[in-house]
Amino acid sequence: MSWSLIIGTPILLFMKEMGASGLVLGITVALNPLFAILQIPAADYAERDGYKPFVLRGWTTRSFFILGAALIPLLPSSVPSAWKIRLILLLLSGFAATRGLSMCGYMPWLTQLIPETIRGRFLAVDTLCIYTANTVTMLGSSALLHWFPSPRTYSVLFGASFLFALASLRFLKKLPAPAPLPRPLSSRTHPPWLSMIRYTPFARIMTFTVVWNMAVAGMGVVWVPFFREVWGASPSLILILSAYSCVIAGTSSFLVGPLADRTGSRPLIALGSTLVILNQIGWLVTAGGVVSRSILFAYGIILISSIGHAMQNLSVSRLLMGTVPAMGRSHFFALHSVFSSLSLGLMPLIWGIGLDALKALDNQGGLPSLGPWQWNCYSLLYTGIVSSLLAAQLLRRRLLEPRALTTQEVLRIMLVESPQKLAARVLISARRFRPVP
Repeated sequence: MSWSLIIGTPILLFMKEMGASGLVLGITVALNPLFAILQIPAADYAERDGYKPFVLRGWTTRSFFILGAALIPLLPSSVPSAWKIRLILLLLSGFAATRGLSMCGYMPWLTQLIPETIRGRFLAVDTLCIYTANTVTMLGSSALLHWFPSPRTYSVLFGASFLFALASLRFLKKLPAPAPLPRPLSSRTHPPWLSMIRYTPFARIMTFTVVWNMAVAGMGVVWVPFFREVWGASPSLILILSAYSCVIAGTSSFLVGPLADRTGSRPLIALGSTLVILNQIGWLVTAGGVVSRSILFAYGIILISSIGHAMQNLSVSRLLMGTVPAMGRSHFFALHSVFSSLSLGLMPLIWGIGLDALKALDNQGGLPSLGPWQWNCYSLLYTGIVSSLLAAQLLRRRLLEPRALTTQEVLRIMLVESPQKLAARVLISARRFRPVP
C-alpha cells in the first residue's frame, strides 16, 4: 500500500497537476529503476551483514523520504509549481537510492527461505496480496480526489504511504533470518561478473527482460497523458481503472501460481506476453482513430492486459529463482535487477522526450493521416511499443527451462482439464443437497 501511493499512479497524477512535462514524468518513472544499480556494490554488504538486518535498515531509512514528500503539497500557493516538482524529485531520489541499496538482499532472502516446489504457489499468494493492496489504495485515492479535488489531497495520500511504510516494518521484522551461506576461503576476491553474465540460462533471461522492459517503460509514461488528454479522463477515473486492473491481475496471479509449479514458467511467459501484445494493439488502434473511444472497450482490453502482466511477471520471477545458482545468489539477483532496472530507468526518459517532441510536431499539424488512420504522437508511440514487444518474442523462444511443458499442453490443461475438474467439483458439491430417499 505504501509503494503504490508514493511511486505509483498518485505521484504521476500529482506531477501532472503541477504541470510536469513528458520528460519530467519520464524522470519520475525512471528514478527507482535507475538507482537499482546500487545493488551491485551493496550485494557484498548484504551477504556479509545478513539479508534481514540489511533490508530492515534500508526500508526504515527510505520511509522518512516519504514523510518529506507528504509535506510538499502543503506548501503555500505562492511557491512556484516548478519548485514543488524539483523538491518532489529530490525526495524521490533519496527514496529510490535507499530502496536500491536495500533491495539487493530481498529476493535472495526469499529464495533461500522458500523451497523450489512451492515457489509458484508462494508467488501467487504474494502477488495477490500486492494487487489487493494496490486495489484498496487506488479506490481510496479515487474517492478522496473525487470528494476533495485539490492538490493538498495528495498530502493525505503520501502521508498514508508513510504510515503504511512504518507498519510494514513491523511485519518485516517477523520474517525468519535465513541460515548463513558458506563463504569462499578468500572473501576479498571480486565476484566474477563476466562469467556470471556469460552463464547461458541467466544471460537469456536477462536479455529477454531488458528488451521487454523497453516496451513496459513506454507504457508507464504514455498511459496517464493518453487518458487525460485523449480520453478526457479525470484523475478519479484513472485511479478506478488502476484498481480494476489490480483486481484482475491479483486474481489471475492467484490462479496462475499453482499452475506454474505444474507446467513450468516458459509456456506461461508465452501466453502472458501474447495477451500484453493484444492489449497494446488495442490502444494503438484506439489512438489511430480506427476504434471509437468507449469505456467498455477500455475495460475489456485492460482485462486482457492485467491477466497477461500477472502471468508474465510471476512466471519470469519463478524462472529466475530456479535458474540462479545458490553460490553467489545475491550477486546474480543484483546483476539481473540492475540490467532490468537500467532498461526501465533509461527508456522512460527516451519515451518522455519522444512524447514531448511528437506532441509539439502534432500541434503544428505536421503528422499526416492515411484514410481513417490518424498519425499522432500517441499512435506513433504505441507503434514503437508494439514493435518492441514483438522483438522480445524472438528472445523469449530462447529461454531455457528443462522441465517445462509445451504451450499446447498448457492450453489443454487450462481450457480442457481445469474446467472439467471444476465442473466435477461443482457436481460433487451439488449432490450433498439431494433429498434423502
